[in-house]
Amino acid sequence: MRFVRELDECEISELETMRRTAVGRVSQRAHMVLLSSQGYCIAKVARIFNASENTVRQWIVRYEAHGIDGLCDRPRSGRPPKVSAALRASIEQDVQEDPAELGYLFSIWTVGKLCSHVEINYGIEISSATMYNLLKSLGFRHNRPRHAPKRGYDPQAKAKMDAITEVLSSPVAGNHMLFQDECDLHLLPTIRAMWMQCSKQTRVPTPSTNQKKSVFGALDIRSGGFIHQVFDRKRSVEFIKFLECIASRYPTGRIHIILDNYSIHKSRAVQEWLARHPRVKLYFLPCYKPQLNPVEKIWWLLKAAVTANRLYGLMDALIDAVIAFLDNLTPSEIQTLAA
Repeated sequence: MRFVRELDECEISELETMRRTAVGRVSQRAHMVLLSSQGYCIAKVARIFNASENTVRQWIVRYEAHGIDGLCDRPRSGRPPKVSAALRASIEQDVQEDPAELGYLFSIWTVGKLCSHVEINYGIEISSATMYNLLKSLGFRHNRPRHAPKRGYDPQAKAKMDAITEVLSSPVAGNHMLFQDECDLHLLPTIRAMWMQCSKQTRVPTPSTNQKKSVFGALDIRSGGFIHQVFDRKRSVEFIKFLECIASRYPTGRIHIILDNYSIHKSRAVQEWLARHPRVKLYFLPCYKPQLNPVEKIWWLLKAAVTANRLYGLMDALIDAVIAFLDNLTPSEIQTLAA
């Protein structure tokens, strides 16, 4: 009869550990060897585990040749993957393309359409489940996109910046240089990130009905002065009133105002007003470049200090707080902020 060779205490201890801790078939193999060392014949061991005698004999031989490691599963080659590294890279690139650019009449990729695309163009048939898992492994998620404002190229950007640079560097005494912008004020509180206890999200109360006002501001970049006015609306009429306010603050010298391309700044009424007031000249920033206007930083600070996460019961109370904040800004603070 065939039995495993005589085992020492260390080998028996290793086999007992494998029998208790290993998973599935590996545990059974260790148990087979232990039973053989205890005098169980191969036929009896085979009946205990409902296995063939050849299987029991194979594991005894494997253990005697390679020890405890011989009972573990050996690496298996398995079926080669359908999706090779090259195909993964191609799918990753294709799914980021607009289907119309690849000649399709649809505009959105789906798992099914990607499977058809791969079969037609690469000659490989992939199941929907495989494609779904592949897309997830590549970092793609099936989610809704969001709208984004169109950002176009401003062909006059260089000319605008050259004109602004020239007037900013002008040493003419008595000339005034201002940046101008508008900001909407809502009774509905501005939401900003804040510290709060974990699992206890802070609730910011909202008004029963939202109301809106507009504040116009102009920053004198040389003196640090800040002119501001609050209006009910934000139209050419209000913009002209604000220009008249600026002109009254600077009764002498030319007034150069740098501002964005908002439509109220270019209306016919504004052009007619400028023709009657040649001391005032407007310089327009390149389109889609709000970061070039330092007044934007003042609006950001205003909302953080006054309107963020805070409900004012009445619009008049909000306006009073806004005016008080702007009036208390010192020229040095404004110049530091706008730098």
